[in-house]
Amino acid sequence: MAVQSYQSGTNNGYFWSLWKSDGATGTVNYANGPGGNYSVSWNGFNGNFTCGKGYSSGSASYKIGYNLGIYSNSGGGTFGWYGWSRSPYYEYYVNETWGTESPHTGTYLGTFTSDGAGYNVWTRWMSGKNIDGGDGFRQIYSSRVTKTSTGRNHVITFANHYNKWKSYGYTLGQLNIPAIMVSETWGTNTAGSINCTIWAQ
Repeated sequence: MAVQSYQSGTNNGYFWSLWKSDGATGTVNYANGPGGNYSVSWNGFNGNFTCGKGYSSGSASYKIGYNLGIYSNSGGGTFGWYGWSRSPYYEYYVNETWGTESPHTGTYLGTFTSDGAGYNVWTRWMSGKNIDGGDGFRQIYSSRVTKTSTGRNHVITFANHYNKWKSYGYTLGQLNIPAIMVSETWGTNTAGSINCTIWAQ
């Protein structure tokens, strides 16, 4: 039986990680490039994986620049700023683009504008395992109204999302957990290719 796998490390001063779900099959090739660049390609993949580059500890005040050079994803999943908090447990996303299956689900909270883009805010309770192996956690996410463009520089001012979520009554807890510009995919027999560069604004 295939086991869940997790790899992480540092590269050019950035934290990186690659996680694959239990029983995942198929090919995933992750590579760190210069600076804050990384690329991932996959084929015939069954299951869920997340990977990306960022920081070993999250922060409400991060301002992330990024350029998404290539984005192709035949499955579900998302690309954006991602992390967790403890006390309480939240899994948070700022979704910039996504694959064939939209990540928009749960309870719709509202729409706001940040860094020149409109975002819809959603939340839902998840009954699965949190990052420490306990039961249950909440997802909170901002998803762009229109998908981000490739080949151009963009900015995510995370404080805008943090404060908007807080205004709805959902305040993130301790952020001393890695936060990355994530590429995530799920589904059956999926394929894709992503190339991304991030930097601190």
